[in-house]
This record gives sequence, structure tokens and C-alpha cells, in this order.
Amino acid sequence: MPFDIIKYLVLKCILTLMIEYLDEKDIVEINRKTLELHDEKSEFHLMMPDDLSFCIDFVKKYADADIYNKALAYCVSIIVLHPFKNANHRTSLYSAERFLILNGYEFIGNVESHTELQKWRIEFEYEHELERRFAQITFRDNIQQFIIEIKNLMSEDYGMKILNWLKENYKQS
Repeated sequence: MPFDIIKYLVLKCILTLMIEYLDEKDIVEINRKTLELHDEKSEFHLMMPDDLSFCIDFVKKYADADIYNKALAYCVSIIVLHPFKNANHRTSLYSAERFLILNGYEFIGNVESHTELQKWRIEFEYEHELERRFAQITFRDNIQQFIIEIKNLMSEDYGMKILNWLKENYKQS
């Protein structure tokens, strides 16, 4: 029995090493390009570089090993921490998508489903006062509580809807 556990842990470590992660430069560039695409180039500003670093560490260290969960971790942690002046919603989803593409997944969905998800997120956040919850999470002093709160969001309706969308619209190529 212990041998199976050891094999599992070794395999998990190997798979984790094989995953390609986004770094700060990647996500900054996603935000910059997003703003350019929407004629908002002058709105670019990375206000909270430490929060962006936390998002990247969160994905690597605390997200489940499943590739879709790691993509979701980019999406949720970026939107909760709001490291940029503008386009955090778009940047969070585009970062999740870029991460999947970087790891050999391809988009099989359509632009309409992408737009629908973005609209749903905004409406859901408003209806459930998630902006206030996001702000409360960012003011946590205890880093472990901070991590738990983001993981909770990932496992609730908000995160599950995004996770299901990622799974439906991205398949391994």
C-alpha cells in the first residue's frame, strides 16, 4: 500500500514539472493586448505587481494538479485580486485560456459562448455581491485564509460555471 502512495506522489510531481505556467510578463502582455483590442491602450497600469505574483504562485502551489483547475485558478485569483487598473475580467479569462493553449489544448468553442460567459460573470458577480466578497478576501491578513477563500470561490457556483465552460470549450490537441 505505501508503495502505491509513493508511486502516485512521484507521478504527480512529474506531471506538475511538465506543465508550462504563465509568468508575470505573459499576463501583463495579455492585459496590454486586451486593452489595445478594445481601444483602451491608455488604461494600462499594473497597480499591484505583488498580487499578480501571488496569482502565479497560487496556481503553481495551491491549485489542484488537474490542468483545468489550474486554468480556473488563474481566472479566479486574477479577478479576486484585481492587479490591473482595467480589463481584469477579460485578462483573467484570457490568462486561463492562454495557459490551456500553452499546454496543448485548443479552443473548440465559439466567440458567442465566450461573450456569454463574460456577461454571465458580470451579472452573477453583481447579483451575488461578489465584488464586495472579493474586496473582503483581499484584506485578509492570514495568507492561509486568503488561499482557502479563493479555493472556496473556485468550488462554488461561480468557479464551477467557469470550469465547465473551460472543459466544454478546450480540448487537448
